[in-house]
Amino acid sequence: MHAFFPLLALVLLGCSSIQKTALRGASPLFVNGSEKLILERNWEFFKESSPGNLKFLEMLYLQDTDNLRLLGTLVKSYAGYAYAVPETLAFGDELAGVEGSIHKQNAISLYTRSLDYGLDYLHKKGIQREDLLVKDETELIKMLNQKMGRSDFTAILFLAQSWASLINLQKDNVALVSHVPKVKVLFDWVCKQDHEIEHGVCDIFEAQYEASRPRMLGGNPEKAKDLYQNTIKKYPRHLLIRISYIQFSLLPAFDQEGYENESKLLVEEFAKWEDLNRDNLEDKSEYKAVEHLNLYNAIARKRFELIELNKKKIF
Repeated sequence: MHAFFPLLALVLLGCSSIQKTALRGASPLFVNGSEKLILERNWEFFKESSPGNLKFLEMLYLQDTDNLRLLGTLVKSYAGYAYAVPETLAFGDELAGVEGSIHKQNAISLYTRSLDYGLDYLHKKGIQREDLLVKDETELIKMLNQKMGRSDFTAILFLAQSWASLINLQKDNVALVSHVPKVKVLFDWVCKQDHEIEHGVCDIFEAQYEASRPRMLGGNPEKAKDLYQNTIKKYPRHLLIRISYIQFSLLPAFDQEGYENESKLLVEEFAKWEDLNRDNLEDKSEYKAVEHLNLYNAIARKRFELIELNKKKIF
């Protein structure tokens, strides 16, 4: 399937009769299809099939660079794929002690592409790159309130995610790390408008932010733990939240007892989520009602496998 979409794009874009208006009329079909990828439960299939879909959307956008919906989808899609695949594999390399991880470099490359598309999105809405770096928090929030609306939330959210992830993957870059307060402004602005956007992303970011900051910079491990526990209670079937708690709170603290408690729960929950028994041709899984969390749970499953594979090296 991943080879089909670029081929289709070449056919469509090579036809002189296909005008920009026709492409814009058809783009919601492809955008909506792309957004349904969140239902995918097979991490390997997502890994293999998504690049072709991404290039297809990118080729459509390059024929209609005023199409903000396509542009916003590219910001989200590149950020999502970077997080799901190369950053997940880079996490495994980090646990295994691999030097010069190619997966880390791939994640940085894809997050950079998402960031660049996000900056282009803001530019088209009247906010320049310099505004992000120079304006103080009050001025930046004022600009966001004046120039952005509900239809822009997703693009801003995933621009912020890509920016934050680039910082997290390059902590030795002091200039980049200094951007953290600006990233938080973007996240906080979106989450204040729509805290339930993207199924718990706001809660995950808030907890991860607290867990990742050193105490000397105001970090509070206990607050982070409470935030994670409250978020887990709020989204009990969102297993990536438990993995985030493990990754950013338990592993850095070498808390083996905490990890073992979480891992037992995860084994039980993954067994329920992976139950595809169709002996009566009906899906009776406890996770049937939360299929919109499938991709999150697939990422969680892969990261859990990598932690278990390297558990003896960690503890």
